[in-house]
Parts: sequence; structure tokens; C-alpha cells
Amino acid sequence: MKIGEEARLLIYSSIIIALSQGFMWVDFPVYLAEIGYQPIQIGIVLTFNTLIGSLLMMPIGALSDAYGRKRFIAQARALSFAAYAILSVFSGLPEVLLAVTLLGISFANSGSSFMALLAEKSDDSNRNYVFAFSSFTNGIASSAGMLLGSIPPYLMSYFHMTLVESYRVLFIMASAGSLLSLVPLVMVNERYRGKRDRITIFPRASRKIVTRLSVLGMIGLGAGVLVRIFPLWFYLRYGVNVNVLGPLFALTGFLTALASLATPSMALRIGEISTIVYTEAASILILVAMPFMPFYYLAGALYVLRSLLMNMSAPIQNSFIMRLIPEDERSLASSIINFFDSLPRSFGPFISGFFIQLGYLNLPFFFTAALYSASVYGFYLLFKKYQR
Repeated sequence: MKIGEEARLLIYSSIIIALSQGFMWVDFPVYLAEIGYQPIQIGIVLTFNTLIGSLLMMPIGALSDAYGRKRFIAQARALSFAAYAILSVFSGLPEVLLAVTLLGISFANSGSSFMALLAEKSDDSNRNYVFAFSSFTNGIASSAGMLLGSIPPYLMSYFHMTLVESYRVLFIMASAGSLLSLVPLVMVNERYRGKRDRITIFPRASRKIVTRLSVLGMIGLGAGVLVRIFPLWFYLRYGVNVNVLGPLFALTGFLTALASLATPSMALRIGEISTIVYTEAASILILVAMPFMPFYYLAGALYVLRSLLMNMSAPIQNSFIMRLIPEDERSLASSIINFFDSLPRSFGPFISGFFIQLGYLNLPFFFTAALYSASVYGFYLLFKKYQR
């Protein structure tokens, strides 16, 4: 199925960002642990990052619907550049908090606008495929970034770099990538010009849909408690460093990206709601089994399968949501939906850091599984009538 040129340019821009996000996801919590941060401090840093983005997402979403989406995505790229530049020079807590604050604002800008602009560059006939292709390419890029994230120990060994210097290489690359991602973005011509006379803090036409999607907040909290600290959990439980974790998470992202390409045809056969519910429910069962694995390679295999099942339907869910929401409310609605997800997610790392600090390393798994189960069942009950 054909994807328009401007949709491709928009996807190319996000690919470059996904590369940086890949190694940041793997390396950042481990980096903080290795330079002396305690689990509770790491939880605070990760919480601070997501909390800032959550609080700003709704007002930025309203402004994005009023003034257009492209400018806010561009601002997100510029803020990412500044954040990674700070991390490449400083490692103290005040500077790290400043950097993650900028990344949080960047997330709010892009999270409110990207899906709305991508939806503009597609239509009902190809939107599932466009979103799946975007998810696939971003997944591949993120996987490559995770694999790249395994290099700090090798840089230390072969180039005699210090610990901080070896990670600084990654931060510099991320900063440069943020600027590079602006190149394809500036070539996208946004058709939607905004409706400045209708700035509102909550959508009108899609109010009922958006309110129902608040059920995703339980997914956000569960993901915040566990997903953000997966690298730290593997590091503490099995003693494996980023040179081992990078390839594991890269393989996971690669397979998930491939699986996302299959979801449009799966949705055609069994429906969008069934695709989302069945894959996510299966992943929860695997999640519960992970803490009982005695060896790293067994836990790693389950992690790969869990992540694939949990995330493969994400493009179908995003496309489904955009289908239900009018064009002039997509940024605001998307920002509110992300708010429902990211605000609870922001508190998750603090909770998991607290559990780990007390010695309950596996408790986040069961806490998260309970929240995921409630969210998936609630989503099914609220949206089964929209199945097609």
C-alpha cells in the first residue's frame, strides 16, 4: 500500500530521534547507577522527566490544534538537542534534572503533535498501514540505538576512556541526531493551519471517546513502575551490563517492529479491538513468569516475547484512536490521552525505585501485571462496540 512522500519525510525525521531514544532507554538508568546514583535517586530522575512532559502535554496540545503541529515537533527536536548537549558535559544531579526537564518538554511538544500530523498525511484507506510502517521503522531505529548502547564498555576497554567519557560519546551523537532530524521535517508541508478561535482545554466532539481512554492510565502507571527500570532490574538481578543488555533490547525492538507490520492484516481478520486485547493479554501472562526465571537467558527470552506481544498492536491502537477523533481535535485529544498514560507513568519509577531500595526486586512485576490486566479488560468493555 502506498505511503505519501510527506508521510515518509515525517517518519524519517522520527527515525533519527528513535535511534537516540533507543540507547538512552537502555543506557541512561545503568549509567546513573554506575556513576553512583542510588535506585531511589534514579527513580526520582526518571519520574521528573515524565512528570514534566505530562503536565505540559495538554496545554501544548491545545496550542498545537490552534497554531499547527509542525512547529511544535520542530521545537521538540531543538529541546532534545539542548538536553543531550547538557548530558554530554555534566553528570551532577542539578544538570541531569535540567536535561531531563528539557526532554520532558520535548516529549510534550512531539507527543501532542506527531500523530496528528501523521494522520493528516494518511486517510482511512491506508492509515493503519501508515501507522504500522511508522511503528516498524521507529522500532528498527530504536533497536539499532539499543545495540549502539552496548559500546561504552568497549570504548573503555579499547580506547581507555573513563566511564563518563564512554557514555558522553552517546550523548554527543544524540545531540547531533536531534539537529539532523530537522532536515526532513522542514520539507513537510502542513495543510492544517489551526483554529485559533477555538482554543480549549478539552475536546468537544470527542469528549466521550477521550474520557473513556483514561483507562489507559493504568497501563501508564504499570509501565512506569516496571518498563523504565527493566535495564536496571537485569543489571541488579543478573549482573549483566549494557554490553549484554544492548543486544537483548535491540533484538526485542527489531522483532517487535517486524510484528507490527503484521497487525494491519490481523486487524482486518479479527478486528482492531480483538487484535489489541488478545496480544496485550497474552503478554501479561508472560510478564508474571519472568521474575521466577533463574538464569538471565531465560528471563531475556521471556522479555523479548512479552515486549513483542505487548507492543505490536500499538500502531493499530493509535490508528484506531485517530479514526474516532475529528481532525481539528487530534492534537489536543492525543495530548490528553498521552496525559492519562504519562502522568501515572511519571510516578512509576519512584515507586519501583522505592521497592528496589527496600529489597523487593520482583514486586514491580506483580504490581504492573495487576494494572495491565485491569486496563486491558476495561479497554475491551468500553470499546468493543467500535469493533469493525
